[in-house]
Amino acid sequence: MTVLLLSLSWVGFAQDADQAYNISENLYIGTARTIAMGNAFTAVGGDLGALSINPASSGVLRMSEFEISPSLLTAVGKTDYLGSYNQADFTKFSLPSFAYSQNISTGRVSGLVSFNFGFAFNRVKSFNSIASTTGTMKAGRGNKSSTWLGDKTMTLLASDPADYGNYNSDIPWSAQLAWDTWLVEEIDGNMLAVTENFDYDMNKAYLAADTYQSIYRKTVGGIDEFTVNFAGNVDDNFYFGVNINIYNVDYKISDIYTEKAVSSHDFESGFQNFTYNYWQKTVGTGVGLKAGVIYLPTEHLRLGATISTPTRYILTDYWGANMTNSFDNGNKNDVDTPNGAYDYKMTSPMRYSLGIAYTIGTFGLLSFDYEGVNYSKIRLKDHRGGTAVFRDENAYMSNSYKRNANIFRAGAEINIVPQFSVRGGYTYYDDGRPGYVGNQFVSAGVGFKLGRGTNLDVAWQGQLKNETAFTLYNDYDGNVAPVGYYNNAINKVVATLRFKF
Repeated sequence: MTVLLLSLSWVGFAQDADQAYNISENLYIGTARTIAMGNAFTAVGGDLGALSINPASSGVLRMSEFEISPSLLTAVGKTDYLGSYNQADFTKFSLPSFAYSQNISTGRVSGLVSFNFGFAFNRVKSFNSIASTTGTMKAGRGNKSSTWLGDKTMTLLASDPADYGNYNSDIPWSAQLAWDTWLVEEIDGNMLAVTENFDYDMNKAYLAADTYQSIYRKTVGGIDEFTVNFAGNVDDNFYFGVNINIYNVDYKISDIYTEKAVSSHDFESGFQNFTYNYWQKTVGTGVGLKAGVIYLPTEHLRLGATISTPTRYILTDYWGANMTNSFDNGNKNDVDTPNGAYDYKMTSPMRYSLGIAYTIGTFGLLSFDYEGVNYSKIRLKDHRGGTAVFRDENAYMSNSYKRNANIFRAGAEINIVPQFSVRGGYTYYDDGRPGYVGNQFVSAGVGFKLGRGTNLDVAWQGQLKNETAFTLYNDYDGNVAPVGYYNNAINKVVATLRFKF
């Protein structure tokens, strides 16, 4: 388990290693059938939702096909912070997959039997999450109590006073706002936050009185893949495919951090509360290629393999912040930062997958996938293509990120009767960063053949518990920031209508 700092002082949030990783990671969605079977479709094919997994999937189709897959997603975030337990959730409707493939027969019984042209839209990464937590920080000289403002005070102390209030300096905007709203000031030659007193014997500041601390964080958006696909069928036992993939990145994070006096009379400054709002949005596009094959050495055994080129992204970050506060003498402050923007480039690593599937007559099938990716190859560049500004981030990723992160997928399908099937699956995504735990998903679903080439599939996917430790600010001057625990669970329900003609 790692300690994840929910940093509310980021400027240019996305130009760091974690953000580069988040954009490079794929958490496939697909159609109801592929989701239900854990997206273990490298060797199965025959489903347009699997084009993101193996471009040869459409080559298995004997007819033209169109599919559309609406989805309902629920994100639930549970937190344990300063002895307080909280839960927040939201529900979102989306359309994670739709696709069309045109089957063209060559009229031959051997060699190139048929080929397919098509396009697909699939969401390959969802950023949806939510967290809300509150707790009371107890004050006192001896218990090393801490405060968000104390962390900002230490940041200012380590900076050039000439930069105070200068939003073009290297001082984080959160500290700049604290200074501009009179939450940090110089008193008797010491830099103090309004939530602190100074112990002259120990020559250090301490939290003056009990405070409520709270954080609300919500992320939305995802990475969508637009695919142009070509696939072919050779001798009805070898299928190949190639994708040209265009990616759209749309990711937004919103943070609201608040500290409130349990009793403002306990603070010499008369402090009542402050609220810090931060938002950041990342948008951009990427381009990559993917190729795959499926081979049937026997009637029931299927083998599959894919390889993807690195994806090259052009990205832009936008961000801004606001701070408000109030004191018991009636003074209030409300200050906005300028809005920031930054253009840069990123290259995500190549990846490959291997799959094996076995059909049990007409009764059903079992499928297993392995996917590997070298996250240490992620690279960030400025908008001109230079790497100097990202030297530290690139060195960290090269030395610390996993050179072979492992992804496992397994799925099963049982045909109860010709018109009705049940499915189940499991997926494990290894996290490529040091100290982070991977993501695990379980899934289940059913399929109905409605007649005249129409199929209806319904699936559910749930994320297994994935607890992460976090702090809301840094340790400073011997004061330890409290550690909380966060668990984010994503549940999806997807329905797919497939039409064959």
